[in-house]
Amino acid sequence: MAGTRIFLVDNGSYEPAATLALRGLAKEVGKLIGQEVHPVSTMHSTKIDPTLLGGVPAVIFEGAVQKAMADGIDEIVVLPLFIGPSRAITEYLPKVFADAQPGAMKLSIREPLFGPELQGMLIDNLKSTGWTKGSGTVYLCDHGSPIPEVTRCRDFFANAIRGELGLKDDELIACSMERREGAEYDFNEPLLEDALLSGKGEVVILMLFLLPGRHAGGDGDVATIVKEHAPAGLRWKLSPLLGTHPALASLLQLRHTPPLELRPAKKIVVGAMLLLGLLPVAINLLAPPSLGLLERVLLWLGGVAVVMAGLYLVFRAKVSKQS
Repeated sequence: MAGTRIFLVDNGSYEPAATLALRGLAKEVGKLIGQEVHPVSTMHSTKIDPTLLGGVPAVIFEGAVQKAMADGIDEIVVLPLFIGPSRAITEYLPKVFADAQPGAMKLSIREPLFGPELQGMLIDNLKSTGWTKGSGTVYLCDHGSPIPEVTRCRDFFANAIRGELGLKDDELIACSMERREGAEYDFNEPLLEDALLSGKGEVVILMLFLLPGRHAGGDGDVATIVKEHAPAGLRWKLSPLLGTHPALASLLQLRHTPPLELRPAKKIVVGAMLLLGLLPVAINLLAPPSLGLLERVLLWLGGVAVVMAGLYLVFRAKVSKQS
């Protein structure tokens, strides 16, 4: 078997810019991890003309799994380029993998990007537009999701950013680009087109989007909505996308290497401390009575060295296994 293959997986787009950005980000993450990271989309991207992608066709997950099987890979590790727990990563990828009848090959999907690091990146992107407190309304805008948990991620960021920047509810508004019909999807409200009516000052659309594409490009759906629905005379600008933030590659590296589990680690450390405490007792019981103090100290130091070396090797093995 040929070890582990790492995929950086986005949702996919018909726009070449999205696949090109994904490839660039995969190279950055690969340099940090020290292993090649393959840019892969869940769907859509294979419809892009390869001549628009430097002659290299885009790859979707189904094809990437088949290639990994043919190459004898024993584990696929997915780094999701998703902010929250989208069904693409909780349901679609596992189903596609299972349908491929992978045999002994395993699939590991790391956590999405939601977390305090992303909050800091959003604030950086907001400030990069020239926004200052009181300069205008901020609209934290995502695509809109049929999954309440994904929208809760957006709302969490809105509340957290308000708290960090000292903003009122009407100074930073969470909204969706679009939503599905039906009362069961009301959690996406308000829509950007409606929320714009209350905009004041110089409005900033704070983009909760990762890569450029049909929705998030400079002439994408979000920009079109603002052009068509902003009140006359309202000044506005779009923030940079999260995919352009220089810290994103490091965040993906962090997702690739989960932190060491503390509970087992604590037990190992406690065991090692007990063993060190018992070393003098063991030396007194087992050493010949004629052994002098200096020899006993040297024995104890040798025992300490052995215990500490064993502790280092155990933790090194655990870290290597988790990564």
